[in-house]
Amino acid sequence: MKFNDIEQILKTSNPKDWLYNIDDEIYTFKPDVRLNILTKFPDDPDSGKKFKEAWLNNYSSKDAWMLIAKVYYSGSFVKQYLFVRADGDRIIIGMTKSATKLEISHLQYNMGKILSYRNIEANLSDYEPRFQTSGIKAKKALL
Repeated sequence: MKFNDIEQILKTSNPKDWLYNIDDEIYTFKPDVRLNILTKFPDDPDSGKKFKEAWLNNYSSKDAWMLIAKVYYSGSFVKQYLFVRADGDRIIIGMTKSATKLEISHLQYNMGKILSYRNIEANLSDYEPRFQTSGIKAKKALL
């Protein structure tokens, strides 16, 4: 599989195409189990060190943490992406270009949906309203 093929899967796959293992914080792509996303906090969430940007004030819970998502294929590292676990860990959103330029790519948007799926009790319709609350704009898909 080529890098562009992996990016295409990340842009277009449905969160229901992924399995989540809570113990290892790993997502596995069901159609090709060699494709995985491993997630981790760069800081211990219990340390009190939280992510802070103005857009988080749009949520009822201001608690947010940075999240690293590393994509692997057949055990080989592909790419790393940065996300924010926002609204008290109810939604995962791609890291914006800056604190004032509130924009993410379509790939980041779709990956946020994939990574958030474990938090939305299998109800994908909750993602878009929660995302819109952030005030962040997602670029349209260029497939």
